[in-house]
Amino acid sequence: MSEQRPVFDYAASAPWEQVIRAYGGREELNEEIRRLVADGLSKDECWERIWDHEVDRFETDPEFRKAVQRVYQTTGVDVISVTPWVHEQGVAEHVGQRRDLSRWQSRFNAADWLRKITSPDEMRQVARTDEVGVVLNTQNVGGAINGSIDTIDVLYNEGVRIFQLTYNYQNLLGTGCNDPSEGGLSSFGREAVDRINELGGIVDLSHCGKQTTLDAIEYSDDPVAVTHAGCQAVADHYRGKSDREIEALARAGGYMGVVGLPWFIAPGDENPTLDVLADHLEHASSILGSDNVGIGTDFFPADSQFPEELLSYYKEFIIGLGFDREKVESRTIADGIGRFETYEDWPVIPQKLRKRLDSDEVEGILGGNFLNYWERAV
Repeated sequence: MSEQRPVFDYAASAPWEQVIRAYGGREELNEEIRRLVADGLSKDECWERIWDHEVDRFETDPEFRKAVQRVYQTTGVDVISVTPWVHEQGVAEHVGQRRDLSRWQSRFNAADWLRKITSPDEMRQVARTDEVGVVLNTQNVGGAINGSIDTIDVLYNEGVRIFQLTYNYQNLLGTGCNDPSEGGLSSFGREAVDRINELGGIVDLSHCGKQTTLDAIEYSDDPVAVTHAGCQAVADHYRGKSDREIEALARAGGYMGVVGLPWFIAPGDENPTLDVLADHLEHASSILGSDNVGIGTDFFPADSQFPEELLSYYKEFIIGLGFDREKVESRTIADGIGRFETYEDWPVIPQKLRKRLDSDEVEGILGGNFLNYWERAV
């Protein structure tokens, strides 16, 4: 009998259902945000406050933990990768990321079914149990380490295993995918890649600019990953990778996860379906081979459960992170893609893929391919 392969998704965050249940319902959550604003809090402070409340419930309420566990069981995803992040203005990114890392550690400490995953072997073990695994990542090494290469060690020791060199903009390591500069991987970026390689972390290039992506693929001693991006040949968007980048990734034995956000993989399409996700997967597979691609939905902002009271704030927030104002303001977020409307709808992804691809290909794409990549990368 073949070993059960894990189902993996680069999900970006805990599902919105997690904080909604902490307040007893979606309208109760929106009402609490309105109350906090009335008390003088800004929306960025509200964001941090509601997730602090969720962690408090998670630590102290066994029934709430069971309800959250059922959310994950409904998705069918064994292992997610999440991004510690910061919203509160005036809090430095490296401080905010560490604060969010502590939230995740509190959840790990409270639930015997929620497990921090730090190695491929642990990922294999989770696939054989009822546990839910979490691979911690950082989506902006430049912001997370605040100019100190030694801080990569600190993050690694806290369990971070996926290190995305840049976000959308330029940082000390290199150029982001929506920065006007055409710069590549810097000398400091090379030091960071060296340290990540030495520790056994994954170098992630999902938000990196074209030249930074090519430079890092060539420079890294170990195979690198693009955990959540689209294919520009299918949909021309700056959060996609060109065929040239994907071909370089293939030559280096890398891995690519396809993102599920509709405005990245189907820009301009008002009613995209999951077929477009399959289109990107098929294109990536045609270059990398079907055993080197996977899923990285990054679905947190597309989830239709996103609280209405934070939607306008979130648009301004991501504009500040380097996304185009005109494009962000013109689009609707929090409406899913096809039948994938909330994170609990995740099973519709394998249902769609099984209609388009061979069963063995699908099983690899759903998680086995990422596991195999992780093993060869470390």
